[in-house]
Amino acid sequence: MRIKELEEKDYKRYEKFLLECDNSLLYYSIKYKNLLEELLEIKSIYLLAIDDENKEIQAILPLMKKEGCYGTVINSLPYYGSNGGVLKKTAEAEKLLLDYYDMLTQDVAGSTYIANPLQTNIQDLEYDVLDKRVGQWTPIEYSKNIEDNIMKSYHSKTRNLVRKAIKLDVTVEVDNSQIEFLYETHYQNITSIGGKAKEKKFFELIEKYFEKDVDYKIYIAKLDGKKIGAVLLFFYNGVVEYFTPAVVSEYRNYQPTSLIIYRAMIDASTDGYRWWNWGGTWLTQDGVYHFKKRFGAIDKEYKYFIKINNKDIYNSTKEKLLEEYDNFYVIPFDKLKAKV
Repeated sequence: MRIKELEEKDYKRYEKFLLECDNSLLYYSIKYKNLLEELLEIKSIYLLAIDDENKEIQAILPLMKKEGCYGTVINSLPYYGSNGGVLKKTAEAEKLLLDYYDMLTQDVAGSTYIANPLQTNIQDLEYDVLDKRVGQWTPIEYSKNIEDNIMKSYHSKTRNLVRKAIKLDVTVEVDNSQIEFLYETHYQNITSIGGKAKEKKFFELIEKYFEKDVDYKIYIAKLDGKKIGAVLLFFYNGVVEYFTPAVVSEYRNYQPTSLIIYRAMIDASTDGYRWWNWGGTWLTQDGVYHFKKRFGAIDKEYKYFIKINNKDIYNSTKEKLLEEYDNFYVIPFDKLKAKV
C-alpha cells in the first residue's frame, strides 16, 4: 500500500470512494475543496492510501495549509469547524495515513485534526491541546407519516413555535436566487452580536461550485409576500447540512426559522436523507445547544487534536492569530498566555 496526493485525474474515483462511506460528509467533497481553495486562497494536500494490487483507494485524509508569521498551519479541515479526519476501508490504511500525518505535522508551526462525529472509536492522535465540541444531529429517516414523525421528534415548545408561525400565515418556499438576501441578513444578524459573519465571497462562490436544488437549497420564509427569513442547506450523501440561518430581526417572534426547519426536514426526509447535521456546538453555548436539542437532535461529541510545534504561538494574541491564519484553527484562545 502506498500514499499519494490527490490529483485531478483521481477526482472521479475519490468521489466514488466517498459515496461508498456512510460517514463521509460534504466537507470531504471535491466541490467543497475547490470552493475553500479559492475562497481562502490556500493549498490543499488530500492524501490517498492506494492498494498496490488493485489500485483502489483504501483511505483518504483531507488537509489544507496556510502560511503565516509563525510558519505553516495545517487543518483537517478549516473554515468554521469543517469536519475532517481519515475515512477508511481498512485499519491498515488508516494507520498508514495517520502515521504519515504525524510525520508531516512535525515540521509545521501547528496543526489541528477535527474528528468526524459520525465515526465511533476514533483513535486518539498525539496532541498538545485537546478541544471538544458537541455535534448535534437529528435523525430524519422516515418511510411513512413523515410530517407527524418529524413533529413528534420535537420538544413541545418547538412544536408550538412551528404552529405559531403557521398560525401567523408565515409561508416557506425554496428560492435559490436569494443569495444576496441571505448574505445581507446573515451579516446583520452576526455583526449585531459581535460575531464574525461569513464573507460575501463565500456566498458568491456557491453558485460556481455547487448545483442548485441538488447540492444546496435556499429556503425563504415570507409574511404577506415580504422576505423575513432564510436558511442555506447543503446536501451530501444522505446528510443535510444546516449551514447558514438568517432572520430579519423585527420578525424574529414570527418564528420563520422554526417553520423553515420543519418544512425542510419534511422535504429532505421525503427525498431519502438520513441525518440533519446542525454542526458543532461549544460546550459553553447552552442557548444554542437547547435550540438544536429541541428539534430532536442527539449528541455526537467529537474532538479537536491540536499540535503546537512553534511555542511562540502561546505568546501570540487572538487578534494576531485571526489576522495571520484567518479561517484556520490554531489554538483555543484561552490557552494563550496573553489575556484574551
